[in-house]
Amino acid sequence: MVGIAVAVYHAYGEITYSLGSCSINSVFSCRAVFASGYTSVLGVEFWVYGVVWFPVVLVAGLWTIRNYGTPLGSLLVPLLMVGNVFTLYPWDIEIRLLNGVYCLVCISLYTTNYIMTFVALSARKSET
Repeated sequence: MVGIAVAVYHAYGEITYSLGSCSINSVFSCRAVFASGYTSVLGVEFWVYGVVWFPVVLVAGLWTIRNYGTPLGSLLVPLLMVGNVFTLYPWDIEIRLLNGVYCLVCISLYTTNYIMTFVALSARKSET
């Protein structure tokens, strides 16, 4: 749910260009990241992926809990790893291409996915 909320905030901010609260200085600036021209893959803006990704993961998690009683790590981990691999490109943009300009909203989305992966991995260990 946190991922969905942040993804919707990110989408709203990018669509309306109103992420002023995320643009703190020259290092932490969502506006600079969004204005860089690097924030799309295959012509689709990153915020679209986030708005789709987190509900898909929520549905997958709820489905596994409903059918198996736990967030079955063996089903969720591969799905979540797709999201983790996807974060490598935005990290590369922020670190290398933009020379250390970071979007705090984006980082919170990456971190949310990493935490969900950790939880799914933990559930998998307790299932064995």
